[in-house]
Amino acid sequence: MQESDGASEGRRDHRGRGPRRRIDVVGAGRASATPDVVRLQLGVRADGDDVAGALRLAGGHVSSIGAAAREHGIAAVDISSTGAGVQPRYDREGQPTRGYQAFHQLSVVVRVVDDLSAVVDAFSAAAGNALSIDSISLDLADRGPLQVQARDAAFADARAKAEQYAALAGGQLGPVLTVAEGGSPRPGFARAAMASGWVEQAKSMPVESGEHTVGVTIAVTFALSIVLSDDAEPG
Repeated sequence: MQESDGASEGRRDHRGRGPRRRIDVVGAGRASATPDVVRLQLGVRADGDDVAGALRLAGGHVSSIGAAAREHGIAAVDISSTGAGVQPRYDREGQPTRGYQAFHQLSVVVRVVDDLSAVVDAFSAAAGNALSIDSISLDLADRGPLQVQARDAAFADARAKAEQYAALAGGQLGPVLTVAEGGSPRPGFARAAMASGWVEQAKSMPVESGEHTVGVTIAVTFALSIVLSDDAEPG
């Protein structure tokens, strides 16, 4: 990524001795788009007198949720298990009591944002109060184009700053020497965690899509050419 230092004919580029002259700047860029998918983190819990019974009940809830997902057009690739297990039940004092509790965690991607309310209603009907919705977040299916736009904006910001400083220093901006990218935050639109009892209030849940913003910062080092006329003495 080389650029001419822009020295005009009849003038000479004097860099002097010692450390190479340079300009270090930080550029920032942002790009926004409307989210086009919803990511759900779900869980089911089931109690049983023994391990097999608890696992059987939890598995039944998971199967019902899977069937509800398919009925609403959610592809198999968009629903996956992220964790499962079984453990003894404990009372409020932390002492083991009779029976076991099985749990199963699922990740679901809803690719039609307006379908979210109907999907959540279907899941709550399928699993009842065994269902917990740990998070609902709006996102972009592909953040790549947004990151490209943010990088373009960040580099343009860095160059504009460097050109200003070069002019203030009485010089011309030289080629890029180094580029280092900083943070690329993903704010998203995470919603608060919800207890299993919340599913009774899931009917017709509204969602406001808003915008998803990606921010990029970059540190760029440019060479700085101090241009002197032919009859000027080097400093």
